[in-house]
Amino acid sequence: MINPSKRYNLLDIFTLSIFFISLTYIFYSYSLDYSPLVVIILIILYFKFFKKMEDSPSIIHLCLLGSIIVFVSFFMVKFLSLSVYFIPAVGFSILITLLFDNVNLAIFFSFFISSLAVSFLDGDLSIGLGLFSGSLVATKLSYRVYRRFDLIKAGILGGLVEAIVIILVKGNKIYLYSQYLKILQYSLLSSFFSSVLVIGLLPIFEFIFGALSNISLLELFDFNRPLVKRLIIEAPGTYQHSLVVANLSEAAANAIGANPLLARVGAYYHDIGKLSKPNYFIENLVGYKDVHKDLKPSLSKLIILNHVKEGIELAKKYHLHPKIIDFIAQHHGMSLVYFFYQKAKSQDSDLECMEEYRYPGPRPKTKEIVIVSLADAIEALSRTLEDPTPSKIEELVREVIRKRLIEGELSESNLTLKELEEIALAFIRILNAVFHARINYPKDEYRNFKSTEEKKIKH
Repeated sequence: MINPSKRYNLLDIFTLSIFFISLTYIFYSYSLDYSPLVVIILIILYFKFFKKMEDSPSIIHLCLLGSIIVFVSFFMVKFLSLSVYFIPAVGFSILITLLFDNVNLAIFFSFFISSLAVSFLDGDLSIGLGLFSGSLVATKLSYRVYRRFDLIKAGILGGLVEAIVIILVKGNKIYLYSQYLKILQYSLLSSFFSSVLVIGLLPIFEFIFGALSNISLLELFDFNRPLVKRLIIEAPGTYQHSLVVANLSEAAANAIGANPLLARVGAYYHDIGKLSKPNYFIENLVGYKDVHKDLKPSLSKLIILNHVKEGIELAKKYHLHPKIIDFIAQHHGMSLVYFFYQKAKSQDSDLECMEEYRYPGPRPKTKEIVIVSLADAIEALSRTLEDPTPSKIEELVREVIRKRLIEGELSESNLTLKELEEIALAFIRILNAVFHARINYPKDEYRNFKSTEEKKIKH
């Protein structure tokens, strides 16, 4: 995966050019007269929709994926002599949707593989339209699903739509009832088996492309994983803090169309660095005792700052995915450890080196990490509110977001002001639910009566 701001080098451009020139030759060899147009459309789609896409796959990865599609299609049709209906267009669309969490990219490759299938049948558009329609349905149904059975259902329904479209387009060209059954059978079998195969091969493709699907995220969601169990036992306050941050992050991600599961899982792990010295973080103290009271601000600052570095090391030790490690590394950005900076300044009025009291960064680069970063700061500050009324909660949320925006902490993400407003509203709603007022219940008269009777019996 690459940063969307990265410029493509000459090797990338050369690789893409050679790949699409090869495709043009393949299409032309199989009498697809508009093959140059197909290739031009693919190139335009890529540079229009995916060059600036957040967490964009590199050109090398796209070419590798395209090469796999071409190889599988040629192997099945030309070497195994199977029907073109067995080209796993639906399976590939599900795979791409899972790997990159992007519907547009799946549609991009659905168009590509459908055009490839048309070339095998000397320009018969019915198979291309069928494969493309089935792929669109499968893409829609497999987007951000959490259950493996949903992937199989997406494959079956995609195959059914594929068969229906092919039959409708062919129309009068089908003369026998058995031909209808044959198209339906081939489409359903291909879609079903390719979706099942995707489930089995998904870990391999995740490793090849460095991706993290929602299916794998669900495994990180398990509270029985060793690292999460350590957090629950050794740093229970941090664990509770992470749970609230996760709830805030999931609601905000849903509000702006980001990946809510990625935001929630990232929130679970964002503070694991505190496991190295849990008692130096206030949320883990039982009976408040200021352990930083006798320490120099410079030493306290190092302990606080180092929880990011130690979290990254711990995450690598437990083999967490790089996407999750990014949450640990970036959730504080380059913000200031304000409390200890002010404490140091009160002891030394000439202190001017503010940069020593900043986190090393980098700043958050994705929407999900920005959300967790904001939720982390807001949740911590919300605990300091003496009377958490709705107006105070709203003021706190908007102040934190405004401050991060002014300090440039959000400058490397592509969040819009409208999305920041949606995030703020989601935070306010969840925090109002967390700090809701409770009524004063009347005393339990039965309990008082029972305790009085017990005392009489003892006497």
